Amino acid sequence: MRVGVALIAGAIILLGARQALAAGITVSAEDVTTASGGAVEVTISGHSEPLIGALGIDVRFDQTLLTPHSCQSPIAICNTSVEPGLLRLVSVSLKGFSGDITFATIIFEAIGPAGSTALIDVDVTTLSDTIGVDLLDQVSVTDGSVTIDSQAPLTPPGDANCDSTLTAADSLAVIADLGGVYEAGCFALADVNCDGKVNVADALTILRAIGGLPLDLPPGCTAIA
Repeated sequence: MRVGVALIAGAIILLGARQALAAGITVSAEDVTTASGGAVEVTISGHSEPLIGALGIDVRFDQTLLTPHSCQSPIAICNTSVEPGLLRLVSVSLKGFSGDITFATIIFEAIGPAGSTALIDVDVTTLSDTIGVDLLDQVSVTDGSVTIDSQAPLTPPGDANCDSTLTAADSLAVIADLGGVYEAGCFALADVNCDGKVNVADALTILRAIGGLPLDLPPGCTAIA
């Protein structure tokens, strides 16, 4: 009888440990609101207790409502043009990463009408630790959404200072943030050349756009005005 009780107790402990592991990795997208014709920042973030060595995330969205403008990630390669309505993140790390994680910051342009909502469907396709042990059964995923609201402020791509207009002040905000003078409130929106990072080249591109000069942007990167 004591052996049976011990086995049951052991099974309960093992089940509890597995449940704890299952809650150890989270990936979620934000619920955000923007105006039709505006830009919006959607962050894919989460938390992991075990070290992550390999990661793949597919982000699906309604291409009739949203157009991806750029994607920044401190840990992954981000492809905004896998196919219409699909954005993909891939990452590998021998050292691994864990704790609170920002997987990506995606800038979408809202091309749909006011009153519509686009689902941000997050699918973790690959997840393993640093020695290749699969962790997919331990991840909890939460989808997000972008609501297009006529009452929301219009935020154009490049609007680094969040004042709903694109001016030389946005270029200044980028340079000031890069130099540590002050933080640009919408810094991620300043990735106007769609290379996955914000730098002096973006500040220059903003100035060229304001001055009406031609912009040398890569395919799939929406022009700013």
